[in-house]
Amino acid sequence: MIKRILFVTVCLSLSLLPLRVNACAGHMYFNPDELGFVGGTIARMAGLAPAAPVFDLEYPQMTKAVIADNNEILINYSRPFFSKNVRLTLKSTNNVKLTKTNFELDDRSGIITIGYQVIGAGYNTITMIVSGVNKGETVSQSVQIYVRAIEELSEQELQVSER
Repeated sequence: MIKRILFVTVCLSLSLLPLRVNACAGHMYFNPDELGFVGGTIARMAGLAPAAPVFDLEYPQMTKAVIADNNEILINYSRPFFSKNVRLTLKSTNNVKLTKTNFELDDRSGIITIGYQVIGAGYNTITMIVSGVNKGETVSQSVQIYVRAIEELSEQELQVSER
């Protein structure tokens, strides 16, 4: 009986905390890069840190784009040697129009150019999903690029006066 009362009390007190305090698991994990080689390995094996990503992607976290202009993002990728059937699939919000949505990653490393056009104002996202087979297991990971749409600058804003 005492255990139930204690459990209910803890649950009620946790529900009274502000929403800023409640964080997702990604914010609660340890950073294994700060623990060194042995400490990081032990933290990953114990489940205290997320597993290292299989496919390495280098991309901008956020980009600005002018509405109705054609824009590009460069993505550097690398994949393990024995991985196969690796594919990059792109999805976007309604205000972003992608020129191509599927890429085959045949080389071990390379650069992909993603072309897109922003249709409406606001903050939008491009979601990249990399999936493939590595060591006999199907692996899928996803990341997001935030796209901020800005209106084209008028000639009066671009004008510079000289004194």
